[in-house]
Amino acid sequence: MKGWILKGWHFADHLLLTLIIAASLMASVVFTWNQPWLTTLLLATLLVLQGVLHPGPGDRAAMVAAALLGTPAEIAEVHLGEWTYHAPHLILGVPMWISLVWANLFSLFRRLARSWTILLDTSLGKGEPWRRYFNVILALPILALWIAALALMEKPLFVQGLYALMILITAIFWRTECDRLIFITGATLGAIGEFVSVQLGYWSYYNPLFKSVGVDITLPLDWGLSAVIIHRIACSWHRRRSQKKT
Repeated sequence: MKGWILKGWHFADHLLLTLIIAASLMASVVFTWNQPWLTTLLLATLLVLQGVLHPGPGDRAAMVAAALLGTPAEIAEVHLGEWTYHAPHLILGVPMWISLVWANLFSLFRRLARSWTILLDTSLGKGEPWRRYFNVILALPILALWIAALALMEKPLFVQGLYALMILITAIFWRTECDRLIFITGATLGAIGEFVSVQLGYWSYYNPLFKSVGVDITLPLDWGLSAVIIHRIACSWHRRRSQKKT
């Protein structure tokens, strides 16, 4: 009984902090959109808090990887005509705080995935046969998302091929329970956050599949794949750094 109580407290403690950070992150962008300097200050504060309060192995590396990869990707997509931001004081077409929001988000995805893992450890146990079955169940919504995106996306053949390649790599090499939890977490929260922002008029896609709501079928897939890729890069960086120290 004591073990269950401790595990429950560990889960609640970390999940509560993560949910507070998630709500603060969303509020910082939504309510200060037209005040970019204030947005930058709030996001920087949240990033520091994530870096010092219960960071997991590789979380700080995920922050760096997300900022370094996400920022140029955003700039490239804007200049390729995928979407446009409607905000003051844009730099190269993107908000001045874009690297901070990427760093915050992908650290947050890892935090949430750890909370779900603690919950699963408490409810299903570690190494139990049904735990492996659950990992298979996690793959089903991801597979459905892949099929829907590839079948419905209206993108050039080359882009479709890149999506298919990334999906194949994920399916073959990145298929642990943690990978799938991070994929689902990133796909769900990233898509919801972006959907809300599009409805508020903060940015818009030039040619979305679902024109009535202004978003594309690949939105959850983009977030899920990005979450897993940055998670894996962060794990690799952290592992190499730990090996050098020893």
